Order: sequence, then structure tokens, then C-alpha cells
Amino acid sequence: MAMMMTGRVLLVCALCVLWCGTSGAAADGDVVVSGGDDNSLKELFIPVARLQEREEKRAAGAAETAVAKATAEAAAKAKAAATETATAATAAAEAAAKAKTSAETAETAATKVTGVAEAEAKAAAASEAAKAAAKKATAAAEAATKAKAAAEKAAEEAATAAAAETVTATAAAAAEAATAAAATQEAATEAAEAAKAAAAAKGAAEEAKEAAKKAAEEAKAKAKEAAEAEAEKAAAATQEAAKATAAAEAAAAAAAVAAAEAAKATEAAKAEAKKAAAATQEAAKATAAAKEEAEKAAETAAEAAEAAEEAAAAESLRGTTVGEEAKTATHDQDNSVEHHSEEKQELLQEHEPERQEKEQHEKQQHQQREHSAGNGEESPKEKTANGTNATAIKDDSDGSTAVSHTTSFLLLLLVACAAAAAVVAA
Repeated sequence: MAMMMTGRVLLVCALCVLWCGTSGAAADGDVVVSGGDDNSLKELFIPVARLQEREEKRAAGAAETAVAKATAEAAAKAKAAATETATAATAAAEAAAKAKTSAETAETAATKVTGVAEAEAKAAAASEAAKAAAKKATAAAEAATKAKAAAEKAAEEAATAAAAETVTATAAAAAEAATAAAATQEAATEAAEAAKAAAAAKGAAEEAKEAAKKAAEEAKAKAKEAAEAEAEKAAAATQEAAKATAAAEAAAAAAAVAAAEAAKATEAAKAEAKKAAAATQEAAKATAAAKEEAEKAAETAAEAAEAAEEAAAAESLRGTTVGEEAKTATHDQDNSVEHHSEEKQELLQEHEPERQEKEQHEKQQHQQREHSAGNGEESPKEKTANGTNATAIKDDSDGSTAVSHTTSFLLLLLVACAAAAAVVAA
């Protein structure tokens, strides 16, 4: 708005200077002819249009700079959020790898524990086998005891039979006793072998039990240590996984915040772009309106200039016509005075003989005075003619001066009217 007012003030000042120059030329008696003033007046608005174009370019550049800056900031924030998210994802991947390693270690420990359990099961099976062998040895010992009791009973019966029966019966009893003794011997032998086997099995079972116990204790200690170590590692991995999860969640939250800020920045950039576009449109509208006003003012000023030039030309022609009329009237007056003088001289010439006689004596008396008056002073006729010419010249000069002042006043009045019209149009 200030630029438009400044342009209008400059326009009015330029018009005033132009009209003052035109009025000065008209005051000097020159006739100003219109030609090219329209272009010169339009050229006065070129600086204003250039300033408006510069303002539009600056506004568009500022809008583009604001949009680019907001976009760059949003991109930087999005990039930082992506970097944080990538870092959190990397940390989460590392934590997952550590958790996987911990799980593999726990699985290995479980495998070891399973091996220990299998050794314990094998030891238990060996113990059961030893118990079964001991039971068999006990049964064999019981069988041997029973066989010995049967042999003793058979010997008693054989002794009783030998005393009571005949020799045949004694032989048969002896044979049965021998058979029973042989069977008893075999049973005793088997019982001894079974006892030996039972003792060996019992020793082996005890050794296996001790070995199994030691292996179980060692396996338990190792499994416990491994389980504790793996539990610690798993706890540490769990904590790291929790930290990684928290970092991932924080990164996700930061990414969401950054995305929201980027969206806000994008919206702000779009709003700034819309405002800049609206400002550019308004500036374009204002420029178009200013151009239209400038063209209207230029046309009005051109019309005023043409009217002022025509008025100045008419006034100049009128002044020239008045001067010529004054000169013509002065010339006619001079001619009438000369004609009157000639008639007077003719009358004097007609009455000269009579007058010469009367005036001869007077002429002789005043000859010297008339001679000095004729040499030192002008005649009345010459005085009259000179006075008339001077009056005419003075009147012509006064008329030209009056015409010049009138023209200057009219031009200033036209300039004031043009300026007022420009302000009203604005």
C-alpha cells in the first residue's frame, strides 16, 4: 500500500514537473505540440511496476524458502527417527540373538541333565539287577539249606532203614541216599556258585551304585552350575531383551512423534504454501489493479496533457492574434496620423503665400530659435509617432505576459485536476 502511494506521489510530482516545463515553454511564446507524451507518461510507471514485481518475486522466494525449510526439517526429523528406529531394531536383533544363544545353552544343559538322568536310570537298573541276583542267591542258599536238611533226613532214614529192613532195602536206601547226596552235592555246588555270583553281583551293584551316585552328584553339581550360569545368562538376556524391547518401543514412540511432527510440518508447509499462493494471487491482483489504475491515470494524464497542450496552443495562438491585431491597430493609427498631417500640409501650402508674408518677419525674428529647435528637438509629428509605437509595443508585451500567466494558471489547474482524478480513482 505504501509503495502504491509512493508511486502515485511520484506520478503527481512528475506530472507537475512536466506541466511546469510545458507552461515555461508556453510562457516563452513556443507552441507545444503533442507527440509521444503518452509513452513518456506510461514510462513513469515502469519503476512502480518493477518494484511490485520485485516484491512479488521476494514473496514467492520467501514462500518457497519456507516450504523448502519446513520440508528439510521434516525430512531431517524423519531421518533421525528412522535412524533411531534402525538402532533400536539392531539392538532388538542383538538381544534376540543373545536370547537364542541362551536358549541353545539351556537346551545343551537340559541335554546334559537328561544324560545324567539316563545314567541314573542305568544305575538304578543295575541296582535292580543286583537286587534280583541277590534274591536269586538267597533263593539258591535257601534251596541248598533245604537240600542239606533233606540229605540229613535221608541219612537218618537210611540209618533207620538199615537197622530195620533187610540188606536189599538197605542197598536201595543207600542208592537213594547216594542219589540224594549227589543231588544235594549238585545243589550245594549250584548254591555256592549262586552265592558267589550273588556276592559278585552285589559288589558290582554296590560299585555301580557308588559310581552312579558319584556320577549323579557330579552331574547334578555340573547341571546345577550350568543351570545357574544359564539362568543368569538367560536372566541377563531377558533383561537385555526387555531393554531392547523398551528401546524399540521408545524408538517406535519417537518415530511416531517424529512422524506426527513431520505430518505437522508438512501441513504447516502446505499452509505456508497456500498462504504464499494466496499472497501471490493477491499481489498479482493488486499488481493488475495497480497497472489498470496506472494505465487509467496515464490515459487521464495524457488526455489532460493533450487538453492542456491544446489549450496552451490556443492561448498562444490567441496571444499571437491579439499581438497582430494590436500591431495592425497601431499601424492604422500611424497611417491616420500621417494622412492627417498630409492634409494639414496641403492646407498650409494653399495658404502659404498669404501666410508667408505675415510670418516672414516672425520667421526672421525666430529663425535662430527655430533652427536650434529643429536641430536639438524632435518635431511634434515624430513625437506622436514614436509615442504611438511605444504604446503599441508595450501593449503587445503586456498582452504576451498576460497570455503567458493565463496559460500557466490553466496548466496548473489542469495538473491539480488530473492529480485529484488519480487519487479519486485509486
